[in-house]
Amino acid sequence: MACKKVRNMENIIKVSMFESAQNRYASGVVNLWDWLFLEDYRTVLIKELRNESDLMKRRELKELLPAITVSCVCSERRTEKIYEYTNLICIDIDGKDNPSISNIEDLKIKLGELPYIMYCGLSASGNGLFCIIPYADPTNHKNVFEAIKNDFEEMGIIIDKSCGDICRLRFLSHDTQPYVNKHAEVYTSKPKTKSNAVEYIYKPKQKYKTKPPKPRTLLIPNAIETFLRPNNFVLESATPLTKKQKVERLLNEITRNQVDITYYYDDWIAIGNIIKNMFGEEGRALFHKVSSFYPNYDYDETDREYSAMIIGRYRYNSDRLFEIAAEYKLISPIKK
Repeated sequence: MACKKVRNMENIIKVSMFESAQNRYASGVVNLWDWLFLEDYRTVLIKELRNESDLMKRRELKELLPAITVSCVCSERRTEKIYEYTNLICIDIDGKDNPSISNIEDLKIKLGELPYIMYCGLSASGNGLFCIIPYADPTNHKNVFEAIKNDFEEMGIIIDKSCGDICRLRFLSHDTQPYVNKHAEVYTSKPKTKSNAVEYIYKPKQKYKTKPPKPRTLLIPNAIETFLRPNNFVLESATPLTKKQKVERLLNEITRNQVDITYYYDDWIAIGNIIKNMFGEEGRALFHKVSSFYPNYDYDETDREYSAMIIGRYRYNSDRLFEIAAEYKLISPIKK
């Protein structure tokens, strides 16, 4: 199916604004175009965020930024509280998910060759892009997102899966040279011929049936096992560790020795859920520490994943963490 011309995008596009991600209720309605080109005192905060290397400070700065719901006008971020649709969807392209993308500005230009890109600019962190795309049927939002996601995957680009939420927030950002096309076409399905503009090849954390060899670690084999499972008489006589204490000590040793055990996506998610189940919100910093040794670690993505875990109900047995550690030869395999 061919793309259709979008309705007039040069006029006011109303979206809901929230003072921060913590706010449940919208503080008002703003014009999307004004928002995208806004420059005020918060622009300084965005620059500070992009220059800050400390993870906690980055998070604190981001929490000071307001946000909007690109796809709708709503009183709360719940589908039943939506009272107007924009017929727009916003997608995220994170650097961590796309390690082969070496030049964000170059990618922005190439994405502009797609006829349905209305806006493409830097994310708040500066480590990724977000694109705004017009589409026809807001009641079919999730299916449209899946179609876009599949199209981008065929071009070698992975987009954030949480963009399927029609009430998803978009933090205030700043880009002096965004790509803008107010006459973009409505996305209805994949183009008949794929654009050859985007030549990047994505190499994500993969789900292998048979996993390839793991990266070597700097730890002496069984060092952590010795730490957790002492075999000398004095330590054996001590009070046995609880499961939570064993998990905490293992993770602390891993972070102390700076070992990446999050190379595979499924392992990363399992580790995060184990930490969440054990420590709740207090485990967020620990999850960041464990994740930070991944070569393409991204604070925003890691934080977003942990937030999703906090509200999710997935349960993982803590033994899975020790199985992962054993795969990296940090401890001996667990006997079933």
